[in-house]
Amino acid sequence: MVMGNFLKAFLSFGLATSIEKILGFILLPIYTRYFSTEVYGVIDMMSTGLAIGIVFSLLQLETSLQRYYYQYSRVKRSMMVTNIYGTILLFSILIGSLIFLFSKHLSVYLFATGEYANLFLFVGIQLPLANLSMLGLILLRFEGRNKDFLKVILLKVVLNLVFAYLFVVLGEDKLGGVFYAQILSLAFSTLLVTFYVKSNFVVRFSPLLQIKAFKYALPQLPARLGSMMLAQANRFFMLGYLSLSTIGLYSVSLKLASSVQIINSAFIMAWTPFMHKQFQNKNNKVVFKHVLPLLSAIVFLGVSLIALYSREIVLLVTSEPFYGSYRYVGGLALFFAFYIIKEVVDIGPKITEKTIYLSYVFFVSVVVNLTTLYFFTESFDLMGVVASMIITNFVLVVGAWFVSNILYPIDFSWKRFLLLLIPCMAIVFFILLDGGGLVLRSVISIGVLLYYGLFFKEDYYKVKKVLS
Repeated sequence: MVMGNFLKAFLSFGLATSIEKILGFILLPIYTRYFSTEVYGVIDMMSTGLAIGIVFSLLQLETSLQRYYYQYSRVKRSMMVTNIYGTILLFSILIGSLIFLFSKHLSVYLFATGEYANLFLFVGIQLPLANLSMLGLILLRFEGRNKDFLKVILLKVVLNLVFAYLFVVLGEDKLGGVFYAQILSLAFSTLLVTFYVKSNFVVRFSPLLQIKAFKYALPQLPARLGSMMLAQANRFFMLGYLSLSTIGLYSVSLKLASSVQIINSAFIMAWTPFMHKQFQNKNNKVVFKHVLPLLSAIVFLGVSLIALYSREIVLLVTSEPFYGSYRYVGGLALFFAFYIIKEVVDIGPKITEKTIYLSYVFFVSVVVNLTTLYFFTESFDLMGVVASMIITNFVLVVGAWFVSNILYPIDFSWKRFLLLLIPCMAIVFFILLDGGGLVLRSVISIGVLLYYGLFFKEDYYKVKKVLS
């Protein structure tokens, strides 16, 4: 029964998150047809601004909501929900108002023109809507209302597509239309999810619950800011050293590479309960030891194939000004893939409950990211940005591996891992340097399939034997 409920939740939430991510792929051919690389770079910078605003308005209070949801009685829980909703809404309106107030200055500072000031107004409107929507979806997840969760996501995706067609394809203000579509679809889906969770609200405020929520949330804010820097800092280096057009190319590459993120989301949902269950297994070290190469074979095979056929993918879904973005898709896919690998090697801090070490490793990776961006961006253009991101997450994996091995030694084979990583890395940089023709890449893909297939087969039977 428990496993049945878990599978239902996994399918519902996994389907919903996949649908939302797929929206980006559907809109990509539309946006790249109607916008230049420079304008697409402006759209990406607006998304970056929204992401930064969300971090500073949430203050990690949503983690308190998740931490204490099951701990409190119904009345106390409702008070906590109301407190957190109210606080986040207040900070969202405050930061949104500041964005309104300084929209002209932000446009001039970032783009050397006041032409895009109105776009910052759209960001300010989106901010409270995005936060309220996220909080409502968290409540639906914790209440186990899988179908309602899926309905909200579907409504948002469908409306975004409809409004994008009306405002971008048919409308005259195509750039503004992108944000009209986002705001309207977000507004309707936020209204729906708030209606679904309205029973959680009460007209009472508890200072003690609010203080407890802040005590849990605020210590996590530095790590969240570091995470944001890893994800967003490269845009500002590109804006300073390169151009908006380069950001546009990068954004398209990142959107296509983020297909690996769909796999990552599904993996984390399945891996977390599996990992914790294995903590009770006396042979868990043997299981984890063989899971790493098994997973690495799958992940690096996927990245290799994405890189090898990135040119054809880009030609299929974008327009001519964006064709050069294919070089960077494989590298960014590898960047995302390292996050999956990190989940497996990060056993030590979790099983020993010494999670502070996760922040230490993360801090080191942020320093590496900023340093390599500083030296690589101006010298190697967009290729340097991608190389910086690959190096950063490789350091993240190595750091997590090193720390985990100290806290909870597992005999992971670094030699086997390198045998799996190096061919993938070689293919990624081969494509970064332009790559060859389709025939050559097809031959390489056959060799890659055979190579990784042999590793997968061997480790699959080892894991199966240990678990049986």
